[in-house]
Amino acid sequence: MAACAALGVVPLTITAADASDDTTGELQTPVLSVRRIPNVMFGAVADPKFIPAISSYLDKVAGTTCSLITENGRLIYARNTAESLAPASTIKVLTATVALEVLGPDTRLRTTVVSAAPTNDGVVSGDVYVVGGGDPLLVTAGYRQSLDNPDQLTTDFARLADAVASSGVREIRGNIFGDDSRHDRTRWLPTWPTRYQIGGVVGPLSALMVNDGQTGFVDQPDRPNPERRAGDPPALAAATLKTLLGQRGVQVIGSAGAATAPTETKEIAGLDSASIREIVGEMMTDSDNTTAELLAREIGLKESGQPTSVAGVEAIRSVIERLGLPLDGSTIVDGSGLDPANRLTCPLLVDALSRLPSDSPIISGLAIAGRTGTLRKRMLNTSAAGKVRAKTGTLNNVNALVGFAEAKAGITIIFSMIENGVDPRGTGVTDGFAERLVTFGDGPPLSSLGPLPLP
Repeated sequence: MAACAALGVVPLTITAADASDDTTGELQTPVLSVRRIPNVMFGAVADPKFIPAISSYLDKVAGTTCSLITENGRLIYARNTAESLAPASTIKVLTATVALEVLGPDTRLRTTVVSAAPTNDGVVSGDVYVVGGGDPLLVTAGYRQSLDNPDQLTTDFARLADAVASSGVREIRGNIFGDDSRHDRTRWLPTWPTRYQIGGVVGPLSALMVNDGQTGFVDQPDRPNPERRAGDPPALAAATLKTLLGQRGVQVIGSAGAATAPTETKEIAGLDSASIREIVGEMMTDSDNTTAELLAREIGLKESGQPTSVAGVEAIRSVIERLGLPLDGSTIVDGSGLDPANRLTCPLLVDALSRLPSDSPIISGLAIAGRTGTLRKRMLNTSAAGKVRAKTGTLNNVNALVGFAEAKAGITIIFSMIENGVDPRGTGVTDGFAERLVTFGDGPPLSSLGPLPLP
C-alpha cells in the first residue's frame, strides 16, 4: 500500500465481502485467468489504439502543446515534454505541495483583536487593533452569498465580533485599526497585467483581508452587494468589524482605519482559520488566486523570515528542488499562476502528483469533471464526468489540465496537458483531451485474451 500511495494511486482495499473464508488453499482465480495479466501486458494491448487517437487529437490543437500520460509509473504517452509553457493555475499544484511541506497541514492562521489600553468593567480605554494572521478566507455573510461556489470554504468574520462581545467588552473608547504588518503590503505583483485589479481575479493582497479586500460590505456586511471594487484591506476589515461589533451591542467611540499595533498589547479575542490542509483543498478546488498568493507569502515568512511574494516564490522553488522534482526549464514568478511569465513542463506537474500520498488534500481538492469546483460546469454529460479529477489552468491564450483520470478496467492514469496559443475552442481543448483519457484500456474483450481450450 505504501508503494501505491507514493504513486498517488488510491490502493485497493479488500473488504470482508472480498475475502474468502475458504481454508482449503484452492485458488480463487485460475492461474491462466486474464485477470492475472500484469499492467504492462494489458497496456501493450490497449496502447496501440489509444496512442494514435491522442496524438491525432493533439495534432489538430492550435498553438503549442505538451502532454504526458502515465499509469502506475509506466509511460503511456509523451509529447513535447521538454517544452516549457505558461501553466496558468496548474502551478498551484506546486504552491500546495510546498505549503503542506513548509507550513504543516494542521497549522491554522489566527486573526486577533488586541489593545495596549487597559480594560475595566467592559470598557477598553483606548485604541484596539485587528491584527491579520494571513487567513485568506475571511468573509461576511453578504459576501459569502456572492461566491460562485456556494460550498466554498470560508472563515466567518462575524465570529471574531462574537468573541469580542463574549469577552465582556461593551465599549471601546478609542479607534479601531486594521493591522496587516505580518506580510509585505504590496497589493498586486508589479509584473501582473493591470486588468487583474478589477473583476475579482485576485484581491489586493494583505495579511488582513475580509471579503477579498472588496468594498461594499462595511455598512451592511450581511447583505450581498454586486457593486464592489478593491479597497484598502486593513481599513475595510476594521470598519467591517466596527459595524459587526455595533450589531452586538459593543460601541466603538472612535473611527476605523489602518495602523500597526504597538509591540506590547493584550489579546481581547481571536479567530482561527481552517487548517492549512483545508485551505490548500479550497485553493485547489476553486483555483483561489488570493489564497495561493497569501500562502506564498506565508511560505516565505516561514522559510526565510521574509513575508514577501518574492521570498515566497524563492522558497517554493527551493523546496521543490529539495523534494527532487524536475525543475529544468521552469520559471516560477508567483504562487497563483497569474503571471504570464511562469513556465512549467508537463513532466514536472505529473511528477508532483505522482509523489502524493493517496490521502493528500491536493488530490481530494482537485475539481471533479461535471461535479465540483472549477470543473463542475465542464464535461457535463460526457464520458469524463465524475471520472476526471484535475487542476484547471486558464489565462488568455493558455489552457491547461493536470490530474487523474479513471480509465477502463479500473486503471487510474496521471496526466498533464498544457496548450499555449489561440484555439477557438478555449477550455474545450483540454476537455476533449480528458474525455479521450477515460477510454484508455478500451481494448479487446477479456474473453479474447484468455487461453484457448484444448482441442
